[in-house]
Amino acid sequence: MYPPTAPVKLPESYMTLDLPDIKVLHVPESSPTPTPVLVIRLNRPHKKNAFTGTMRSSIETVYRLVNVDSRVKVVVLTGAGRAFCAGADLEIDWPGSTNKGGQVTVKKSERDADHRDR
Repeated sequence: MYPPTAPVKLPESYMTLDLPDIKVLHVPESSPTPTPVLVIRLNRPHKKNAFTGTMRSSIETVYRLVNVDSRVKVVVLTGAGRAFCAGADLEIDWPGSTNKGGQVTVKKSERDADHRDR
């Protein structure tokens, strides 16, 4: 049995959440409050939305909220610019990432070492 979790405080607007590298939009965007359809947009078009650990955390935050938010029925995941997602950005913010000198910049955790994929 899982321990009880703290109640989730739902936002008055998903569009005002501070979520690095993603943008959350109501549909229509003019709505000041959450709508039945939300759009999560990967927002690193200069890197073809290459995925980072920061983006993962931001998306997890939104999914935790919409999972218990009865106002939201559908979530659409898309990317800004010309590409949806170029895959993982292995240059930054990823377990096992190395800099141009070949030095590891983000160490792998035990969980990362035990799994081939993320």
